This record gives sequence, C-alpha cells and structure tokens, in this order.
Amino acid sequence: MAIVPLVFVLMRLYVRVYMKRIFGWDDLIIIVATACLVAYAAVCHVASTIGLGRHVTVVAENPNNLIDVAMLCDIGEALAIMACTLGKTSFAVTLLRIVVRRWMIIVLWFVIVTMNLVNVLAALFIFVQCKDPRHLWNSAIPSKCWPPDVFTNFCLFVGAYSGAQDFVLALLPWTIVWNLQMKKKEIGIAFAMSLGVFAGAASIVKTTFLVALSKKADFTWELVPLLYWAAVEDGLAITAAALSTLKPLLARVFPGSTINNNYNMISYPSAPKRKVFDNSQGETRTEIGHGSVHETESQTKILESQSPNRDETINMTTEVLVTYNRTS
Repeated sequence: MAIVPLVFVLMRLYVRVYMKRIFGWDDLIIIVATACLVAYAAVCHVASTIGLGRHVTVVAENPNNLIDVAMLCDIGEALAIMACTLGKTSFAVTLLRIVVRRWMIIVLWFVIVTMNLVNVLAALFIFVQCKDPRHLWNSAIPSKCWPPDVFTNFCLFVGAYSGAQDFVLALLPWTIVWNLQMKKKEIGIAFAMSLGVFAGAASIVKTTFLVALSKKADFTWELVPLLYWAAVEDGLAITAAALSTLKPLLARVFPGSTINNNYNMISYPSAPKRKVFDNSQGETRTEIGHGSVHETESQTKILESQSPNRDETINMTTEVLVTYNRTS
C-alpha cells in the first residue's frame, strides 16, 4: 500500500512534468502525501522488528522495545493522518481546475478546509493529550492526560467525516459529466475520477478499529488492524488521485485504443491538420486550412455546458479556402 501509490504518483509526475510541461499545487500536495505514506510504512516496519504485532507480554520482556514501539506507533498514526488528508486534498485541488459552477467550487473549498482542519487537529491531539507527551509511550513518566475516551471519540468523528468526504469527492465528477454529450465509452472518465469511493469504504472499515486506541493493555496487538487499514485508505486515496491524470500516458502506451477518443477536461484541443480534398471529376478543389467557427458538438462542449459565461468557452479555429477550377 506504499509502493503501488508511489509508482502511480511517479507516473503522474511523468505525465504532468514531462508530457504536459505543467506542475501545479495538486502535484506538490500529492508528493508530500506520498512522502508521508512511505515514511509511515517505514515507521511501521521498524516498529514490527521490535515488537509491533506481538502481544504486549512478549514485547515487555525488553522494556525499551515496549517504549519504542509505543512512540513509533504515535508517530506513525500522525503520518498516516497527514498522508490521508493530503492525498484527498490533492484530488480536490485537481477538481478545482475543472469545475466552473459556483456551487461546486464552494463545496470543494468546504471539503478542503474542513477536512484539513479536523485531520490536522487529530494529528496534533496524538501528542497534546498529555501535558508531558513522553507519558504516552512511557507510563513511568507522570503526567496529567485527557480521559482516554475523549481522543478516541474525536478520532471516530474524524474517521467518519473523512470517509464521507471520500464519497463526496468520488461522486462530484458525475455531476460534471452527467448531462454532457458523451459516448458511453467515455463515461470511463467519471469512473476513473471516482475511484476514491474505495478509499471511503476503507475509511469505514478503519473507523471500526479506532476503539483500539483506548485499549492500552495490549496495544502492540490491538493496534495492528487499525494501522493496516489506515495504510489501505491512504494508499487508495493517493492512487485514485494519481490515476485520474494518467490518460495521456495510457494513450501513448496504447495508441490504437479508444483512449485517444476520450474527453480531456483539462487540456485544450490542438489545431487541426491541413487537409486537401479533390473530387473525382477534377473540377472542384477544396483546401482546408484555418478559419474561425464555433464548435458545438466536439469535446469543447464539456466545458461550455458547465460555464454560465460564454466568454469562458473554448472555440476551435478552422480556416477554409475553396478554389474552383472550371474546365471548358
């Protein structure tokens, strides 16, 4: 769940930087999210080598290992939270470059702000729930702490809210393309942009394991399912955000497929090539070059149908030169 998203993000960066020659905030955010996910995997791996995944009675045979596992779990939880929220934020920022309706923009900004707010608070609360944070992984250090249920209940709320935002971000692309003039095979764009629904499903499963946060008696064993599903949610969220931008790469790998005919909701159409047509009698010669017409049935319609202002539409320019050669 760390390597697969990393591969997809690298392919996304290849498309964005090498093929498209562009780099936006959503690209930077997804890089940071992937770095957090890889760091989370590394922390969990180190913790597993010294006792994570075993019962606490076994790990306690070396008290230092027990302290280190507890500290690494807290660090890993914070990294997992940030990887999750940044991966979803990257996808939301990508959608902001596509949508033009005001209510969609408001919804996306609401999702971005509230999702980051609650998740950043959750990451901070891991370390501030005790006056002396060292008490969290070393109970021998005295400190005054919150009641255990306070942090657990807040994490349950964050998990449920995060899962709800996954479904919002997954369904929003359908509101963009639902009423557009599209071929059935081109509905695949909406499916590709809606893969975050699987991250939402993983978030629901992860939330059911959040009660383990309050179980300190055997935390080295009880936390494992939660850590697993946190990685699954993070990996799916980042993969979904990266996959939605890979159409140009797939079109290059499969040049003869129907991928090239799909709508591209971000890039502008290129200028048509110059063509010459002759009739069979040799009496009429039609030369097509450049000119200016408004295209109403092409893929530019995907943006026009969403725009309340016609100045925001895209026009395709074509020049037509017709030459008649009359023979006697």
